[in-house]
Amino acid sequence: MKFGVHLLANLTPEWNSQYIQYQYMKELLNKAIAEAPILVNNDDDDDKSAYEEYFLRVDEEFFEYCGKQVTKINTFFAEKLAEALRRFTTLKDEIQYRKLIYGDVSPCRNPPIAIIQKANKIGQCHDDRILMMHRNQRSSLKTPFSRILPDRFVKNAEKQGKQRIIHKDTKTLKLAFSEYYLMLILLQKYQLLNFTGFIKILKKHDKLFHTTRGDEWRKLHIDKATFYTSTTVTELIRDVERIYIDELESGDRAQAMKRLRVPPLEETQSTVVTFRLGIFIGVIAVLLPMVIILIIVLNKSQSGKPLAWREALHLYRSSFLIILQIILAGINVYGWSSAGVNHILIFELDPRNHLTYQQLLETGAFLCVLWCISFIAFILTSYLDFYPFIQPLIFFILMIILLINPAPILYRPARYWLLRTLGLVFTGAFHRIHFADNWLCNQLTSIELAFYDLEYFFCFYFSNHEWWSTNLDSLPSPEHVFCTGWTRFLLQALLLALPSMLRFIQCIRRYYDTKLKYPHLVNAGKYASSISVAITNSLRRGSIALSNDYSNNLISNPFVYTWIIAAFISSTYKIIWDIKMDWGLFDKNAGENRFLRDHIIYSSKNYYYYAIIQEIVFRYSWTMNIFIQFHSGAAEYADVTGFCFGLIELIRRFSWNFFRLENEHLNNCGRYRAIRDISIKPIATGVDFTLISSKLSKTPSIRNRLTSVRCQTIIEENNLTTKNKAKMDDLKNNIEDFFNNQMSTYHYKTVSEVNTINTTLENISSRRYRSLTSLNNCLNSSRT
Repeated sequence: MKFGVHLLANLTPEWNSQYIQYQYMKELLNKAIAEAPILVNNDDDDDKSAYEEYFLRVDEEFFEYCGKQVTKINTFFAEKLAEALRRFTTLKDEIQYRKLIYGDVSPCRNPPIAIIQKANKIGQCHDDRILMMHRNQRSSLKTPFSRILPDRFVKNAEKQGKQRIIHKDTKTLKLAFSEYYLMLILLQKYQLLNFTGFIKILKKHDKLFHTTRGDEWRKLHIDKATFYTSTTVTELIRDVERIYIDELESGDRAQAMKRLRVPPLEETQSTVVTFRLGIFIGVIAVLLPMVIILIIVLNKSQSGKPLAWREALHLYRSSFLIILQIILAGINVYGWSSAGVNHILIFELDPRNHLTYQQLLETGAFLCVLWCISFIAFILTSYLDFYPFIQPLIFFILMIILLINPAPILYRPARYWLLRTLGLVFTGAFHRIHFADNWLCNQLTSIELAFYDLEYFFCFYFSNHEWWSTNLDSLPSPEHVFCTGWTRFLLQALLLALPSMLRFIQCIRRYYDTKLKYPHLVNAGKYASSISVAITNSLRRGSIALSNDYSNNLISNPFVYTWIIAAFISSTYKIIWDIKMDWGLFDKNAGENRFLRDHIIYSSKNYYYYAIIQEIVFRYSWTMNIFIQFHSGAAEYADVTGFCFGLIELIRRFSWNFFRLENEHLNNCGRYRAIRDISIKPIATGVDFTLISSKLSKTPSIRNRLTSVRCQTIIEENNLTTKNKAKMDDLKNNIEDFFNNQMSTYHYKTVSEVNTINTTLENISSRRYRSLTSLNNCLNSSRT
């Protein structure tokens, strides 16, 4: 395998621009050879001199570019190493703290009551004060369990024999070690790939130019480069393995390495999954044509009654759309993985345990097989006049059971992740919104038809509707309040607008958290326009169905025109937002990528242009409803056209997913975030990292790649007296002055400078840590 291909296959996508530009350097060498003067006469000294002068000039430019590459790699490596050293210090402090308080870090045993009482004694706080602090700071103050647990709660814990918070904290600590270990492995690969790249390109230089200057330059610059000579990453890997094995897995190396193992950069597919997927696809290829044939052949029952195709469409179309969305999501995952879009990081999935694209396709194909079997059973039972409408109900119940069953089958972690994320979507007003919540809610807006059909499903099975009968013509009309009159259409409007309402709430919540009117309030306006479309559409349909004047004279219906205006505004709003904001296209600095953006991931620009055109066409596809509105003959097939619009929306969302994740991935690359920064500190470390982050972001020489969530301590300045507040402010000012002085001198360009800064920080942290008890005493004294 050529090294250029090997580099692209093994680099960390978020750090793409920080690797050696091997392909470009290779093109420089080939271009130099192609443009080299032809040596006609080897004996002519002038020709030889011009020939050698040309290659010396090329070498000067080439080695200057190589030097810039080395500087870039050294700087980035030093920055990531500084981050690694800081995080390692935090993890070690957490281990030492837990050993000091509990005597053991492992959650395998419950801490004795004496140890918890000892921890409470260290806190020196009365029960009522602790309870008040715990209530007031539950959402923002992350304190260790032992510091907020009164003695009377210790007795309850003894009765229960379980300390859930301690177990959860230890699980989080293990996850933090696992992510940190992944970061070290990626950084080690970064060292190796860049060094190998320089070796390869300089050897190619010497081979093409018939010289040894490349090898000499390598010995002088590469062999002494910090990113190559530093062994700190290897030492950190060894230390992390030792700490994890001894402290978190009680010496079980096999179990520890199983948790620490780093997944391959290229996902390997299971042969068993591939086999099952092939089987399901083959079965679908047989069943789908059979469904079509049976609909055509058995369109009437034995007694001569026509097939209830309208009812069947309402009961089966929503489940088909959901299954199709799962299959399209599997194709999305394949596209993201092939293009290097890190969807695992973006969705904050476990990099060691997540669904691959084949597993998603297998799930969708399996459900599609069940859907085809159920639909065939419905057709056959309709032909035999044998309770056909029990089939859709059985299939619906089966899908719910497959989703929520607790058995360790059908990818239970993935199913529970989906349920948890759905819970976060429906409770978006009460917590911060993450990208996974945002993305999943957007997927729900594309299956609004499924929410709309919930009203029909309820009325069909639960509203005076003897659905087990074989004669639909003799069935009584539904009498439930939500199934007749204007109430029915208002309920349909509510269900149809529910996904847009959830996204509207998410946008408002993001504005509440960030106080940014743009883009969050502007985005909320987009979903408000969607809600207005759902309402006006229901008013249009309700006025036609319930008013003879409007049903006989469609042109005179005012709700038709309000619906058209609302739909046009909403579609235009969404097109502009999707292309400009969600996809990040039409960037004024796009350069040669006209109408796109300066950096694109997918191989062809035609994909982007096609997606833009498709977005416009599909967003305005609702205009077909206008012609159906004024042609009563076509109204009979309104349910079919509604299903077709649902399929069009799924295809549009399928394309949207590719470019939305690409845009999010590029933003992550701008911050070089390749792994999650899991915060686990329960104690003060002597450094205000919020202050440090603000200084790093404001200093041009230091680029802040990742903004971490600040970990609060038990020290809350609002509870301090004026004297103690002054002391805390002085300490913060001293730290701020220290960083101002250090940043004017150090630029994070070498590992030695980084180590010097981190050593100084550790000294400050140690002094502050030793004063923790006295500060807690100050807290208690301030109460009186």
